[in-house]
Amino acid sequence: MAGNDEARARAPWAAGDWDSFSSLIAPVGKVLLDRIGLEAGLELLDVGTGSGGTIAIPAALRGAKVTGVDITTELFEHGRRRAAEAGVEIEWIEGDAAELPFAEGSFDRVTSTFGAMFAPDHAKAASELVRVCRPGGRLGMTTWTLNGMAGELFQLTGRFLPPPPPGAQVPPQWGDEAHIHEMFGAAGLEVTVTQETVEFEYPSVEAMVEAYTTDFGVFVVAREILEPQGRWDEFVSDFSALVARHNRAGDGTARIGSDYLLILGER
Repeated sequence: MAGNDEARARAPWAAGDWDSFSSLIAPVGKVLLDRIGLEAGLELLDVGTGSGGTIAIPAALRGAKVTGVDITTELFEHGRRRAAEAGVEIEWIEGDAAELPFAEGSFDRVTSTFGAMFAPDHAKAASELVRVCRPGGRLGMTTWTLNGMAGELFQLTGRFLPPPPPGAQVPPQWGDEAHIHEMFGAAGLEVTVTQETVEFEYPSVEAMVEAYTTDFGVFVVAREILEPQGRWDEFVSDFSALVARHNRAGDGTARIGSDYLLILGER
């Protein structure tokens, strides 16, 4: 059963073209790295690192010794290529956010941008992030809010796609500040939470919809499920309406602000 759960967790991120799609959240990585006070020589662990473009590679370029961990090892090929092009070295390790393969207190900085929030056991994920952080070290995590573009996207996929396995917690819970404080409080860490916004820009609403349906793994998997049911077109239509509703541009382009929570703590 555990194997089935892991395969289910990996599938959306292995599908599509996450390496390309993840450029949307690259600005979030800069904000997080600025806030955790990264200095050259510090050891940093990035959980749910993907292909490394958001945190791992930018952190290494700032002089940190970086380890990236992810359950979706298919993305490491892109990460290694990106790191080589940037002229930095990163250690890439397969691992689950809820069971990190490192000793207690291994890292000066521990980060996760929209990665650990997808672990089905939130308490374990929070506990693991804290456990591998050294005393005096800092933790930084980002999660999508309950409202706005990301929150409505979670609602949309929830209406169309199968429910999570019994007992699994869902990612949108991380958009609730009370839940965040509860999870990290149970792990012995007091955190601060601020709301930030990242903007997604496309030439048009249609171009954004095309990019999501082609490159975003969650949508690629959704299509495999919904097209045989005759519901794919309805899903795409609802998503297009969602994008149009949140579009801030008035010149025919698409400029979507997506709100997220920045979680910071010092062990």
